[in-house]
Amino acid sequence: MAKDGKSKHSQSENLPTRKIGYARVSTADQNPDMQIAALKAYGVPEELIFVDRASGGSMNRPMFIRALKTAQHEGTEFVVWKLDRMGRTLEGIIDVLKLLEGRGVKFFSLTERVDMTTPMGKAMLQMMAVVAELERNLIIERTKAGIARARERGERGGRPIAMTPARVEVADTMLRLGKRGEEVWEAIKPLSDVKVSRAAYFAWQKLWDAGEVKDLPGDDEV
Repeated sequence: MAKDGKSKHSQSENLPTRKIGYARVSTADQNPDMQIAALKAYGVPEELIFVDRASGGSMNRPMFIRALKTAQHEGTEFVVWKLDRMGRTLEGIIDVLKLLEGRGVKFFSLTERVDMTTPMGKAMLQMMAVVAELERNLIIERTKAGIARARERGERGGRPIAMTPARVEVADTMLRLGKRGEEVWEAIKPLSDVKVSRAAYFAWQKLWDAGEVKDLPGDDEV
């Protein structure tokens, strides 16, 4: 199983095709053995299985970032035990899938049996994008309704938070991959109808650089 990702990975760098596996366990499920066994049974070499021990909402996923960095070459297959191992938000998952697709990297989920290179897989990705759009619109509507109710009670309504969970997840991933500034800001702008100004993003990035960005909020905090 990959730990420091250097000596073992260097032996596989010149292979034209390879399988890279990613597993994640949360505080409620600390044993990754089942996921690792499933990945190995699919043909993923143990030295190319990356494991994080963190919740889906946590941004502290160093092995996920390392797995993405390793999956750079066309023909590589990125394999997960379950689709939700990729992140806590549907938008975040879709963006990672598009990132892999842009590199020519095949994606496969063992539980859902999703192969994004097939017509069925591409149709599923389109459906996921539609669902993500619906979820985003529902969040916006709930936010507007909450502000309206607060105003009816005479309370002052605040502005919606620009760095939404989906934006935070994608920005965090890009920053860990070495992307900076304008490139990240432009990438996250379409992820929500709530406007995120250049100044707002750069202020957030400054906090990220200082290590002051907290984990993503839970569902009850969104």
